[in-house]
Amino acid sequence: MALAALSQPAGDDPIMQAQPSTEIPEQNPLVSGARAMRGRWKRTIAGAGGLGLIGACLGLLAGDQLYEAQAILRVFPQETNILYSTGEASVLKTFDSFVKAETSYVASHPVMSRAHATITSSDRETAEGMRVSDLSGSIEVRRSDSLIVLKTKSREPDFAKAKLDAVVSSYLNLQTEAEVSRSAVRLSELNARELELVDRLDDLRATQLEVGGEYGMNALAKAHVEKIAQIDALAARKSEVAATLIALEANNGGASADTSDEEIMRATLLDRAMADLNFERAKLMSQLAGLRAGYQGQNNSRFELKVKAKLDEIEVIETALADRREQIKVLGQTGALTDASAEGPDTSLADIRALFTKVEGQLDVARKEAWDLNRRRIELDQVEQDIDQAQRLLEETRRALEVIRLESGRALPGYAVLMSPASLPTSPVSDSRKMLAAGGLVGGVGLAVLIALGLGLTDRSLRFAETLTPVEHRLPVLQVSDVDCSDDCAADLLRNELQLRPLRQPRLVGKAPIIAVTCVTDRSTTELARALAASCARARMKALFVEADIGVSSTSVQANRWRSVLSHEGGQPRAMRGSTGAWELRKGIDSDIDDSSVSAPMVRTALDSLVEDFDVIVVSAGSLTNRLACQFVLSASDVGVLAMHPSDPKDAVLSQIDRLDTLPRNGSVAVMRNALSKDPWLSVRT
Repeated sequence: MALAALSQPAGDDPIMQAQPSTEIPEQNPLVSGARAMRGRWKRTIAGAGGLGLIGACLGLLAGDQLYEAQAILRVFPQETNILYSTGEASVLKTFDSFVKAETSYVASHPVMSRAHATITSSDRETAEGMRVSDLSGSIEVRRSDSLIVLKTKSREPDFAKAKLDAVVSSYLNLQTEAEVSRSAVRLSELNARELELVDRLDDLRATQLEVGGEYGMNALAKAHVEKIAQIDALAARKSEVAATLIALEANNGGASADTSDEEIMRATLLDRAMADLNFERAKLMSQLAGLRAGYQGQNNSRFELKVKAKLDEIEVIETALADRREQIKVLGQTGALTDASAEGPDTSLADIRALFTKVEGQLDVARKEAWDLNRRRIELDQVEQDIDQAQRLLEETRRALEVIRLESGRALPGYAVLMSPASLPTSPVSDSRKMLAAGGLVGGVGLAVLIALGLGLTDRSLRFAETLTPVEHRLPVLQVSDVDCSDDCAADLLRNELQLRPLRQPRLVGKAPIIAVTCVTDRSTTELARALAASCARARMKALFVEADIGVSSTSVQANRWRSVLSHEGGQPRAMRGSTGAWELRKGIDSDIDDSSVSAPMVRTALDSLVEDFDVIVVSAGSLTNRLACQFVLSASDVGVLAMHPSDPKDAVLSQIDRLDTLPRNGSVAVMRNALSKDPWLSVRT
């Protein structure tokens, strides 16, 4: 309702609904950064100047003048015109790889370590504290065709030359020493390898005789194939005898073993045995065909041995097949596996069991012998492969020995000589002082800006009224002024703004509008409320000023009058001094009411007793954060006025938006006093 209630018609005007809250737009980070830097540019520029000057001075002192020395090594090939004399580019590539390797060797740790020892012994004071890694990092080694270029920089020209001289001499000395020892080392290593391979061949041949014994590789393979065929025959015989034994046991031992059913069973077993042998023969024929296809057009003794072994296996299987066919023929003629006729004497159950035990024992012995033959064949094959490998290695070693003996002194593709020794530099090649000074200046300026931006982003104070832009639809900012709270002109402008505010609810007939002035910090709102009441009085309205900020420590006369009104113990209004038409509560009886003993009915009853006698009532409610009774005063008022200062905590203001918007009947407005000069709303909301 606010002061606009004075000009609103009474009666049944419809209730004006509050505007719906809109979604708060996301803030642009650049805008937030610019807002954080607002008002800080002068101090930022001053700080940037100071820090930039300090950084520039430090960079100037930290910079150095560096002198550069250079030495050149040239790598010559062992033969001149190597590309044209051989006609092969591979020789040139070999020499190129050698140059690359020598370039890497110049920068290696052994060379640098010896150079460091040389420098330390010759110039101990200058090289004090220098490590091998420092020397290696200070020297640049690069390759240019067949040249190895060494460069180094130092603050002292003499030390730059000394470093290159030490590195070049260390490299050449190490090359000479390596050339002397290379041939002897390689020959000794190859001789030791030759003796080792000869001993290994002797051991392998002894192992070959031990494993093979009286059998060779072919004999072992043939014997293994024959043993497999014997195992198959014994297994078939065992199956036949087992079938006969089962039939006799089924007839309680009284029937003949050569009955018609037994003959059919034996024929079936023989037929199955022939099927297995045919399958094994087909598999061996397939392996033989694959072996011949893999070695087609080649003459190899190992291939011929494998082919002969396969043929022997096939021959054994064909013999077994012929034997099975003959047995089936005899069975068809006589009904037995032997030459005995069906009318012969019956075979007893004990004989059949003895025969079964005998065949089973023979089968076990045959399997053990086959396993031993297979093991010996595998071991012998591996030994022969090891012998072949050792013989090849021995031949390669003997050829390498011959090559080393013939090429003694010419083992490497080339040799290196010093083409250009290090010279004493006379002028610096780089001056880092200017660059470091510029970097220090830029760093100082950037540091100052970052510090100012960090302070702005971490500052939790309100600073500018535009901070409330996201919530202005709930708490409008009516006035932004750089004067204090007691300024009369600012109070008149605020009074007019309040009169022009639209109402959420209709005015109550005969009731004076109540304006509650509050804040969010522990600061007095008396001056702003008193100035607003005096402004209303100057506008010929009967205004009452009430100081309702009754903290525990408050002992002012105005507060005691309000306590008297709350406790119904007197406290009548009286004219305000220095203002015509403005009233304040008369001094009443002191009471023990404090902020924690006030209730909402007490506040409403006290204000209702005053609204019929005045045109407007301005109440100083105190801090909304620190005063418990402030919420009751706001809930009993028509409009709330939030008095803000730039130093108020932003979070405290934003946390009270809901209370300021919902407790007064017509919402609340905000007022900024003592605003900063850079506040963008200072020129438009005054």
